[in-house]
Amino acid sequence: MMQGTYTAALGILSQQQRLDTIANNLANLQTVGFKNSRADFKDALYRQMQRPEDPQTNNLLKGHGTLVSGFVRSFSPGSYSETTSMTDMYIDGQGFFPVQTPVGEILYTRAGNFQRSAEADGDFLVTVEGYYVLDENGGRIDVGGNDIRIDPDGSCYRGVETVPYARIQLVDFPNRNGLTAASANMFAQSDASGAPRAADARIDQYAIEGSNVSMADEFSRMIRASRIFQLCSRALSTADSMDQTAISTRR
Repeated sequence: MMQGTYTAALGILSQQQRLDTIANNLANLQTVGFKNSRADFKDALYRQMQRPEDPQTNNLLKGHGTLVSGFVRSFSPGSYSETTSMTDMYIDGQGFFPVQTPVGEILYTRAGNFQRSAEADGDFLVTVEGYYVLDENGGRIDVGGNDIRIDPDGSCYRGVETVPYARIQLVDFPNRNGLTAASANMFAQSDASGAPRAADARIDQYAIEGSNVSMADEFSRMIRASRIFQLCSRALSTADSMDQTAISTRR
């Protein structure tokens, strides 16, 4: 009878993790470039059982509940929003902006709400956290000047110049789901993601990508998870009552 307690408890734990994931998605409904996640499940370990009257029977298996097998992130595009800032950029297609942290780490993001950094050696294109956006050669991009024009291929021009002085890099990965989530709505390369490669995408200036979270979908998942959570709680209460009855009978 104790097995029923463990199975119900595993169900409660799994649904709690699912609800936590849904809550995180809803909390980032307005986060620029955010990509929603979902919890996937797998059945827990099975144990072989035997009939005392028929020891040769070997197809009696008893499950031990459910476990979270992992979290899958959706890289579907978010909403398109036009802006008035020349440093705002939207990626039309699959790809990421490579950015460099103060410690030299390279991260990747879809959030294109960039800003200018005011430094002694120039005004550079940075994220809201101050990470440098990189060009195709892995260098910083100077956006000093009042009029910066960015072509769909990432080429950067000043004023009426016709020769680009830099080109914003866009990269993609063989397995996007293998990317590791980092802070500030960014991702890090991993062995599972593969090495970055040139992205088949274009840049739209004066626009940003919003979150791809659907409130209707998340609330639907939350209702289902809440009902399963309640069912597992009742199963746990029933298993506890059965244990108490067995203990009382033994006394």
